Amino acid sequence: MNCHLCGQDFLPVWTLSNVWTRQTLCPTCKIEFVKRGECEGCEDCGKPGPPLCPDCQNWRNQGQRLVTHPLFLYQTQAKAFMKRYKFLGDTALLDVFKTELKKVKVKQEWIVPVPLSPERLGERRFNQAELIARMMRGRIRLVLERTNGVAFSHQTRHERLERDNPYHVMQPVTGKTILLVDDVYTTGTTLHQAASRLYEAGAKEISAVTLFRSV
Repeated sequence: MNCHLCGQDFLPVWTLSNVWTRQTLCPTCKIEFVKRGECEGCEDCGKPGPPLCPDCQNWRNQGQRLVTHPLFLYQTQAKAFMKRYKFLGDTALLDVFKTELKKVKVKQEWIVPVPLSPERLGERRFNQAELIARMMRGRIRLVLERTNGVAFSHQTRHERLERDNPYHVMQPVTGKTILLVDDVYTTGTTLHQAASRLYEAGAKEISAVTLFRSV
């Protein structure tokens, strides 16, 4: 069997807990993905370190608390994965996280992936957050849209925190409980801006899940 990430041949190790699970990563690659639950960190965003990181303290001071549950830490192997998945368009690679994404307990009424701008979607041809969301067990709703603008990865941290909110709610969300989904949590700007718009439109309760948390 070939590892989906490094391409090396490996012999799957079968146990009672994984006998019905398709193994897509070799042991070497698998061990390099550090699960967020294996370390202490911020209770709001999962960043390793103190119980409340400076960014989340800042969001709380602005009256914008959003509890986000990242599945893995954004380290070397995770960055290699994202380069192929997000920037090189190897969407089939997402299968390596299918089992973990299926395990996410979704109690909210709707799962809402963070949208790309039309410009970015036209370049990439897919929304990486939406593909992640569709691997989870829940009801997907594309209720947000994003206007064109400079990608956050090309902005300074200050610009990301200070820019105008680019998101808009396109469908009624009054009274709904929502789980936002994105690929990588960095400063929290993307998710907080999306959540802010949804709350303004009447959403009842919002939390978030990301595949990775930067460290």
